Amino acid sequence: MFLRFVVESLRRAPKRKAMTVAAVAMGSAVATAMLGVMLDVGDKVNRELRSVGANLIVTPKTLASPVEIAGVRAVPVGGAAYIPEDQIPKIKSIFWQLNITGFAPSLTSPSDVPVEGVWFHRRYRTPDGREQQTGIRDLSPAWQIEGRWIDDSDGAPVFDCMAGAAAARKLGLIVGSTAHLIGHDFIVAGILHSGGDEDDRVLVRLSVLQDLLHRPGQVESLQVGAITKPEDAFARKDPKRMSNTELERWNCTNYVSSIAHQINEVLPMAVARPVWRIADSEGRVLSRISGLMLLIALAALVSSGITVWSVMATTVLERRGEIAIMQATGAGDWLIASLFGAEVVMEGLAGGIAGALVGVELAAWVGRSVFRAGIGTPPILIPLVIVVAVLVALLGAAQPLQRSLAVPPALVLREGI
Repeated sequence: MFLRFVVESLRRAPKRKAMTVAAVAMGSAVATAMLGVMLDVGDKVNRELRSVGANLIVTPKTLASPVEIAGVRAVPVGGAAYIPEDQIPKIKSIFWQLNITGFAPSLTSPSDVPVEGVWFHRRYRTPDGREQQTGIRDLSPAWQIEGRWIDDSDGAPVFDCMAGAAAARKLGLIVGSTAHLIGHDFIVAGILHSGGDEDDRVLVRLSVLQDLLHRPGQVESLQVGAITKPEDAFARKDPKRMSNTELERWNCTNYVSSIAHQINEVLPMAVARPVWRIADSEGRVLSRISGLMLLIALAALVSSGITVWSVMATTVLERRGEIAIMQATGAGDWLIASLFGAEVVMEGLAGGIAGALVGVELAAWVGRSVFRAGIGTPPILIPLVIVVAVLVALLGAAQPLQRSLAVPPALVLREGI
Protein backbone atom coordinates (compact mmCIF):
# COMPACT_ATOMS: atom_id res chain seq x y z
CA MET A 1 0.00 0.00 0.00
CA PHE A 2 2.83 2.36 0.92
CA LEU A 3 4.61 1.77 -2.38
CA ARG A 4 1.38 2.17 -4.34
CA PHE A 5 0.73 5.54 -2.71
CA VAL A 6 4.24 6.74 -3.54
CA VAL A 7 3.99 5.60 -7.17
CA GLU A 8 0.57 7.23 -7.62
CA SER A 9 1.85 10.40 -5.99
CA LEU A 10 4.83 10.53 -8.36
CA ARG A 11 2.48 10.30 -11.35
CA ARG A 12 0.63 13.45 -10.32
CA ALA A 13 1.70 16.85 -11.67
CA PRO A 14 4.63 15.55 -13.76
CA LYS A 15 5.75 19.06 -14.67
CA ARG A 16 6.07 19.95 -11.01
CA LYS A 17 8.03 16.78 -10.32
CA ALA A 18 10.30 17.52 -13.28
CA MET A 19 10.91 21.01 -11.88
CA THR A 20 12.01 19.53 -8.55
CA VAL A 21 14.30 17.00 -10.21
CA ALA A 22 15.77 19.69 -12.49
CA ALA A 23 16.41 22.06 -9.56
CA VAL A 24 18.14 19.36 -7.54
CA ALA A 25 20.12 18.24 -10.60
CA MET A 26 21.29 21.79 -11.32
CA GLY A 27 22.39 22.37 -7.74
CA SER A 28 24.13 18.99 -7.62
CA ALA A 29 25.91 19.61 -10.94
CA VAL A 30 27.28 22.97 -9.82
CA ALA A 31 28.25 21.59 -6.40
CA THR A 32 30.01 18.58 -7.96
CA ALA A 33 31.88 20.78 -10.43
CA MET A 34 32.98 23.36 -7.86
CA LEU A 35 33.96 20.81 -5.22
CA GLY A 36 35.75 18.68 -7.81
CA VAL A 37 37.74 21.65 -9.04
CA MET A 38 38.44 22.83 -5.47
CA LEU A 39 39.78 19.43 -4.40
CA ASP A 40 41.95 18.94 -7.48
CA VAL A 41 43.04 22.43 -8.44
CA GLY A 42 45.23 23.20 -5.40
CA ASP A 43 48.38 21.60 -6.83
CA LYS A 44 47.67 23.00 -10.31
CA VAL A 45 47.31 26.56 -9.00
CA ASN A 46 50.40 26.06 -6.85
CA ARG A 47 52.37 24.95 -9.90
CA GLU A 48 51.22 28.07 -11.74
CA LEU A 49 52.27 30.22 -8.79
CA ARG A 50 55.70 28.56 -8.91
CA SER A 51 56.34 30.60 -12.07
CA VAL A 52 56.85 33.68 -9.88
CA GLY A 53 60.04 32.19 -8.42
CA ALA A 54 61.31 30.26 -5.43
CA ASN A 55 59.46 30.04 -2.13
CA LEU A 56 62.50 28.70 -0.23
CA ILE A 57 66.02 30.13 0.06
CA VAL A 58 68.90 27.98 1.35
CA THR A 59 72.07 29.70 2.58
CA PRO A 60 75.18 28.56 4.51
CA LYS A 61 74.76 28.59 8.26
CA THR A 62 77.62 31.02 8.67
CA LEU A 63 75.85 33.52 6.42
CA ALA A 64 72.37 32.96 7.82
CA SER A 65 72.87 35.71 10.43
CA PRO A 66 75.67 37.86 9.03
CA VAL A 67 77.65 40.06 11.38
CA GLU A 68 79.27 43.20 9.97
CA ILE A 69 82.13 45.01 11.69
CA ALA A 70 83.10 48.37 10.20
CA GLY A 71 81.33 47.42 7.00
CA VAL A 72 83.13 44.07 6.72
CA ARG A 73 81.19 40.81 6.99
CA ALA A 74 82.58 38.63 9.79
CA VAL A 75 82.44 34.86 9.32
CA PRO A 76 82.76 32.63 12.41
CA VAL A 77 86.05 30.77 12.64
CA GLY A 78 85.80 27.19 11.44
CA GLY A 79 82.61 27.74 9.49
CA ALA A 80 82.41 27.33 5.73
CA ALA A 81 80.69 30.28 4.04
CA TYR A 82 79.41 28.11 1.22
CA ILE A 83 77.36 25.06 0.32
CA PRO A 84 79.18 22.26 -1.55
CA GLU A 85 77.65 22.09 -5.02
CA ASP A 86 77.83 18.31 -5.11
CA GLN A 87 75.63 18.10 -1.98
CA ILE A 88 72.74 20.09 -3.47
CA PRO A 89 70.99 17.13 -5.21
CA LYS A 90 70.41 15.65 -1.74
CA ILE A 91 67.31 17.84 -1.45
CA LYS A 92 65.71 15.38 -3.88
CA SER A 93 65.97 12.67 -1.21
CA ILE A 94 63.62 14.26 1.33
CA PHE A 95 60.11 12.94 1.97
CA TRP A 96 58.57 15.73 -0.15
CA GLN A 97 61.05 15.38 -3.02
CA LEU A 98 58.26 15.12 -5.62
CA ASN A 99 56.89 18.48 -4.46
CA ILE A 100 60.16 20.22 -5.33
CA THR A 101 59.48 21.58 -8.81
CA GLY A 102 62.93 23.08 -9.34
CA PHE A 103 66.01 24.57 -7.72
CA ALA A 104 68.88 26.81 -8.77
CA PRO A 105 72.21 27.27 -6.92
CA SER A 106 74.06 30.55 -7.30
CA LEU A 107 77.31 32.35 -6.49
CA THR A 108 77.69 36.13 -6.58
CA SER A 109 80.62 38.43 -7.34
CA PRO A 110 79.78 41.77 -5.71
CA SER A 111 80.46 44.92 -7.74
CA ASP A 112 78.61 47.99 -8.99
CA VAL A 113 76.65 45.57 -11.18
CA PRO A 114 76.62 42.22 -9.39
CA VAL A 115 77.56 39.18 -11.48
CA GLU A 116 75.75 36.03 -10.44
CA GLY A 117 76.61 32.53 -11.51
CA VAL A 118 73.61 30.23 -11.76
CA TRP A 119 72.35 26.99 -13.19
CA PHE A 120 70.29 27.99 -16.20
CA HIS A 121 69.08 24.55 -17.33
CA ARG A 122 71.41 21.95 -15.91
CA ARG A 123 71.32 18.15 -15.94
CA TYR A 124 72.09 16.51 -12.60
CA ARG A 125 71.85 13.09 -10.98
CA THR A 126 69.53 12.49 -8.02
CA PRO A 127 70.66 10.47 -4.98
CA ASP A 128 68.79 7.42 -6.31
CA GLY A 129 70.65 7.61 -9.64
CA ARG A 130 68.01 9.24 -11.86
CA GLU A 131 68.98 12.05 -14.24
CA GLN A 132 66.88 15.22 -14.17
CA GLN A 133 67.18 18.83 -15.28
CA THR A 134 66.58 22.02 -13.37
CA GLY A 135 67.79 25.58 -13.07
CA ILE A 136 66.70 29.20 -12.99
CA ARG A 137 64.92 28.75 -16.32
CA ASP A 138 62.64 26.08 -14.81
CA LEU A 139 62.22 27.99 -11.55
CA SER A 140 61.18 31.31 -13.15
CA PRO A 141 59.43 30.60 -16.45
CA ALA A 142 57.46 33.86 -16.19
CA TRP A 143 60.55 35.98 -16.91
CA GLN A 144 60.37 37.86 -20.19
CA ILE A 145 63.46 37.35 -22.33
CA GLU A 146 64.79 39.42 -25.23
CA GLY A 147 67.16 37.21 -27.19
CA ARG A 148 67.63 33.67 -25.90
CA TRP A 149 68.15 31.65 -22.77
CA ILE A 150 71.61 30.33 -21.99
CA ASP A 151 71.95 26.56 -22.20
CA ASP A 152 74.20 24.73 -19.75
CA SER A 153 74.94 21.91 -22.18
CA ASP A 154 78.60 21.18 -22.91
CA GLY A 155 78.43 22.25 -26.56
CA ALA A 156 77.07 25.74 -25.83
CA PRO A 157 79.25 28.88 -25.76
CA VAL A 158 80.93 29.36 -22.39
CA PHE A 159 81.52 33.10 -22.07
CA ASP A 160 78.00 34.33 -22.64
CA CYS A 161 75.67 36.05 -20.19
CA MET A 162 72.15 37.31 -19.59
CA ALA A 163 71.77 40.88 -18.38
CA GLY A 164 68.90 42.12 -16.26
CA ALA A 165 66.97 45.01 -17.80
CA ALA A 166 68.29 47.59 -15.29
CA ALA A 167 71.87 46.28 -15.53
CA ALA A 168 71.69 46.38 -19.34
CA ARG A 169 70.60 50.02 -19.28
CA LYS A 170 73.38 50.91 -16.85
CA LEU A 171 76.09 49.19 -18.90
CA GLY A 172 74.63 50.08 -22.30
CA LEU A 173 74.16 46.43 -23.30
CA ILE A 174 71.96 44.95 -26.01
CA VAL A 175 71.52 41.40 -27.29
CA GLY A 176 74.72 40.38 -29.08
CA SER A 177 76.91 43.08 -27.55
CA THR A 178 79.99 42.44 -25.40
CA ALA A 179 80.10 42.97 -21.64
CA HIS A 180 83.47 43.18 -19.86
CA LEU A 181 82.98 41.41 -16.52
CA ILE A 182 85.55 40.20 -13.96
CA GLY A 183 88.37 40.66 -16.44
CA HIS A 184 86.71 38.73 -19.28
CA ASP A 185 84.48 39.56 -22.22
CA PHE A 186 81.02 38.00 -22.28
CA ILE A 187 78.58 37.94 -25.18
CA VAL A 188 75.09 39.08 -24.16
CA ALA A 189 72.77 36.22 -25.12
CA GLY A 190 69.63 37.82 -23.74
CA ILE A 191 68.09 40.64 -21.72
CA LEU A 192 65.77 39.50 -18.94
CA HIS A 193 62.82 41.28 -17.35
CA SER A 194 62.01 39.65 -14.02
CA GLY A 195 60.43 42.46 -12.04
CA GLY A 196 62.77 41.51 -9.16
CA ASP A 197 66.37 41.82 -8.02
CA GLU A 198 67.59 39.90 -11.08
CA ASP A 199 66.94 42.99 -13.20
CA ASP A 200 69.95 44.64 -11.51
CA ARG A 201 72.33 41.71 -12.15
CA VAL A 202 74.20 39.97 -14.91
CA LEU A 203 73.79 36.18 -14.93
CA VAL A 204 76.52 33.83 -16.12
CA ARG A 205 77.11 30.10 -15.81
CA LEU A 206 77.86 28.99 -12.26
CA SER A 207 80.87 26.92 -13.33
CA VAL A 208 82.37 29.89 -15.19
CA LEU A 209 82.07 32.23 -12.20
CA GLN A 210 83.45 29.56 -9.85
CA ASP A 211 86.56 29.31 -12.04
CA LEU A 212 87.01 33.08 -12.29
CA LEU A 213 86.65 33.53 -8.51
CA HIS A 214 88.75 30.43 -7.75
CA ARG A 215 85.89 28.91 -5.78
CA PRO A 216 85.35 25.54 -7.45
CA GLY A 217 82.31 23.59 -6.25
CA GLN A 218 81.13 26.39 -3.95
CA VAL A 219 77.61 27.86 -3.81
CA GLU A 220 76.43 30.82 -1.73
CA SER A 221 72.69 30.30 -2.00
CA LEU A 222 70.11 27.92 -3.35
CA GLN A 223 66.65 28.89 -4.57
CA VAL A 224 64.04 26.15 -4.24
CA GLY A 225 60.50 26.04 -5.61
CA ALA A 226 58.14 23.60 -3.87
CA ILE A 227 54.43 22.86 -3.99
CA THR A 228 53.19 23.58 -0.49
CA LYS A 229 50.04 23.69 1.58
CA PRO A 230 48.96 27.08 3.02
CA GLU A 231 50.20 27.57 6.55
CA ASP A 232 47.70 27.18 9.40
CA ALA A 233 47.95 27.39 13.18
CA PHE A 234 49.40 23.88 13.47
CA ALA A 235 52.07 24.63 10.85
CA ARG A 236 53.33 27.56 12.92
CA LYS A 237 53.96 25.48 16.04
CA ASP A 238 57.55 25.01 17.13
CA PRO A 239 58.56 21.46 16.07
CA LYS A 240 60.85 21.25 19.14
CA ARG A 241 57.78 21.41 21.37
CA MET A 242 55.72 18.87 19.43
CA SER A 243 54.97 15.36 20.58
CA ASN A 244 56.14 12.49 18.39
CA THR A 245 52.67 12.14 16.90
CA GLU A 246 52.43 15.86 16.15
CA LEU A 247 55.92 15.93 14.67
CA GLU A 248 55.10 13.01 12.38
CA ARG A 249 51.93 14.72 11.23
CA TRP A 250 53.81 18.00 10.67
CA ASN A 251 56.54 16.29 8.64
CA CYS A 252 53.94 14.42 6.59
CA THR A 253 52.19 17.65 5.58
CA ASN A 254 53.74 19.71 2.80
CA TYR A 255 53.96 22.96 4.73
CA VAL A 256 56.71 25.25 3.48
CA SER A 257 58.20 25.18 7.00
CA SER A 258 58.25 21.36 7.17
CA ILE A 259 59.93 21.13 3.75
CA ALA A 260 62.51 23.68 4.94
CA HIS A 261 63.09 21.55 8.05
CA GLN A 262 63.71 18.44 5.93
CA ILE A 263 66.14 20.34 3.68
CA ASN A 264 68.05 21.41 6.79
CA GLU A 265 68.38 17.74 7.76
CA VAL A 266 69.95 16.67 4.44
CA LEU A 267 72.10 19.83 4.17
CA PRO A 268 73.39 20.28 7.74
CA MET A 269 75.84 23.00 6.66
CA ALA A 270 72.95 25.18 5.44
CA VAL A 271 69.76 26.84 6.62
CA ALA A 272 66.56 26.77 4.56
CA ARG A 273 64.12 29.60 5.09
CA PRO A 274 60.71 30.20 3.50
CA VAL A 275 60.23 33.31 1.40
CA TRP A 276 57.16 34.37 3.34
CA ARG A 277 56.15 37.06 0.87
CA ILE A 278 55.61 34.37 -1.76
CA ALA A 279 54.42 31.59 0.57
CA ASP A 280 51.81 33.81 2.23
CA SER A 281 50.59 35.08 -1.15
CA GLU A 282 50.15 31.50 -2.35
CA GLY A 283 48.20 30.62 0.77
CA ARG A 284 45.87 33.60 0.37
CA VAL A 285 45.28 32.90 -3.32
CA LEU A 286 44.52 29.22 -2.74
CA SER A 287 42.29 29.98 0.26
CA ARG A 288 40.30 32.56 -1.68
CA ILE A 289 39.87 30.30 -4.70
CA SER A 290 38.76 27.42 -2.49
CA GLY A 291 36.45 29.70 -0.49
CA LEU A 292 34.87 31.11 -3.64
CA MET A 293 34.21 27.65 -5.09
CA LEU A 294 32.78 26.40 -1.80
CA LEU A 295 30.51 29.46 -1.62
CA ILE A 296 29.24 28.82 -5.17
CA ALA A 297 28.55 25.17 -4.32
CA LEU A 298 26.62 26.13 -1.17
CA ALA A 299 24.66 28.80 -3.05
CA ALA A 300 23.66 26.26 -5.70
CA LEU A 301 22.47 23.76 -3.09
CA VAL A 302 20.56 26.44 -1.16
CA SER A 303 18.90 27.54 -4.41
CA SER A 304 17.86 23.93 -5.05
CA GLY A 305 16.44 23.68 -1.54
CA ILE A 306 14.39 26.86 -2.01
CA THR A 307 12.97 25.51 -5.28
CA VAL A 308 12.01 22.24 -3.58
CA TRP A 309 10.39 24.24 -0.77
CA SER A 310 8.35 26.24 -3.27
CA VAL A 311 7.19 23.14 -5.17
CA MET A 312 6.34 21.24 -1.97
CA ALA A 313 4.42 24.23 -0.56
CA THR A 314 2.24 24.22 -3.67
CA THR A 315 1.85 20.43 -3.53
CA VAL A 316 0.70 20.25 0.10
CA LEU A 317 -1.59 23.23 -0.45
CA GLU A 318 -3.37 21.32 -3.22
CA ARG A 319 -3.40 18.06 -1.29
CA ARG A 320 -4.17 19.26 2.22
CA GLY A 321 -7.66 17.81 1.93
CA GLU A 322 -6.13 14.42 1.21
CA ILE A 323 -3.78 14.87 4.15
CA ALA A 324 -6.71 15.81 6.44
CA ILE A 325 -8.64 12.68 5.42
CA MET A 326 -5.62 10.46 6.19
CA GLN A 327 -5.28 12.14 9.59
CA ALA A 328 -8.98 11.74 10.30
CA THR A 329 -8.89 8.03 9.45
CA GLY A 330 -6.12 7.35 11.94
CA ALA A 331 -2.90 7.82 9.96
CA GLY A 332 -0.18 9.24 12.16
CA ASP A 333 1.87 12.28 11.21
CA TRP A 334 4.98 10.10 10.91
CA LEU A 335 3.27 7.87 8.32
CA ILE A 336 2.04 10.80 6.26
CA ALA A 337 5.47 12.43 6.46
CA SER A 338 7.06 9.15 5.38
CA LEU A 339 4.78 8.91 2.34
CA PHE A 340 5.59 12.40 1.13
CA GLY A 341 9.21 12.00 2.22
CA ALA A 342 9.63 8.88 0.08
CA GLU A 343 8.37 10.89 -2.90
CA VAL A 344 10.89 13.66 -2.21
CA VAL A 345 13.69 11.13 -1.72
CA MET A 346 12.99 9.62 -5.15
CA GLU A 347 13.04 13.07 -6.75
CA GLY A 348 16.20 14.06 -4.88
CA LEU A 349 17.88 10.78 -5.82
CA ALA A 350 17.07 11.22 -9.50
CA GLY A 351 18.23 14.83 -9.47
CA GLY A 352 21.37 14.01 -7.48
CA ILE A 353 22.48 11.22 -9.81
CA ALA A 354 21.87 13.30 -12.95
CA GLY A 355 23.53 16.36 -11.44
CA ALA A 356 26.59 14.49 -10.20
CA LEU A 357 27.22 12.96 -13.63
CA VAL A 358 26.81 16.32 -15.35
CA GLY A 359 28.99 17.94 -12.67
CA VAL A 360 31.91 15.64 -13.46
CA GLU A 361 31.87 16.81 -17.08
CA LEU A 362 31.38 20.41 -15.98
CA ALA A 363 34.43 20.16 -13.69
CA ALA A 364 36.53 18.85 -16.59
CA TRP A 365 35.32 21.73 -18.77
CA VAL A 366 36.19 24.30 -16.06
CA GLY A 367 39.65 22.77 -15.75
CA ARG A 368 40.31 22.97 -19.48
CA SER A 369 38.84 26.46 -19.89
CA VAL A 370 40.16 28.21 -16.80
CA PHE A 371 43.24 26.29 -15.64
CA ARG A 372 44.30 24.72 -18.96
CA ALA A 373 44.54 21.36 -17.21
CA GLY A 374 42.45 18.25 -16.72
CA ILE A 375 40.45 17.94 -13.51
CA GLY A 376 40.10 14.53 -11.91
CA THR A 377 36.98 14.39 -9.73
CA PRO A 378 37.54 12.16 -6.66
CA PRO A 379 35.29 9.06 -6.92
CA ILE A 380 34.00 9.54 -3.37
CA LEU A 381 32.57 12.94 -4.34
CA ILE A 382 29.78 11.50 -6.54
CA PRO A 383 28.00 9.42 -3.84
CA LEU A 384 28.61 12.23 -1.36
CA VAL A 385 26.89 14.78 -3.61
CA ILE A 386 23.98 12.38 -4.22
CA VAL A 387 23.45 11.98 -0.47
CA VAL A 388 23.65 15.76 0.01
CA ALA A 389 21.14 16.26 -2.83
CA VAL A 390 18.65 13.95 -1.12
CA LEU A 391 19.14 15.77 2.20
CA VAL A 392 18.67 19.16 0.53
CA ALA A 393 15.43 17.93 -1.06
CA LEU A 394 14.18 16.64 2.30
CA LEU A 395 15.10 19.85 4.10
CA GLY A 396 13.36 21.89 1.42
CA ALA A 397 10.18 19.83 1.79
CA ALA A 398 10.20 19.62 5.60
CA GLN A 399 8.80 23.05 6.48
CA PRO A 400 5.76 23.07 4.11
CA LEU A 401 4.85 19.53 5.13
CA GLN A 402 5.22 20.33 8.83
CA ARG A 403 2.93 23.35 8.52
CA SER A 404 0.34 21.29 6.66
CA LEU A 405 0.37 18.56 9.30
CA ALA A 406 -0.05 21.16 12.06
CA VAL A 407 -3.45 22.28 10.70
CA PRO A 408 -6.30 20.41 12.48
CA PRO A 409 -7.98 18.03 10.01
CA ALA A 410 -11.45 19.05 11.24
CA LEU A 411 -10.77 22.66 10.22
CA VAL A 412 -9.68 21.63 6.74
CA LEU A 413 -12.62 19.27 6.20
CA ARG A 414 -15.16 21.79 7.58
CA GLU A 415 -13.97 24.33 5.02
CA GLY A 416 -14.62 21.73 2.34
CA ILE A 417 -11.09 21.67 1.04
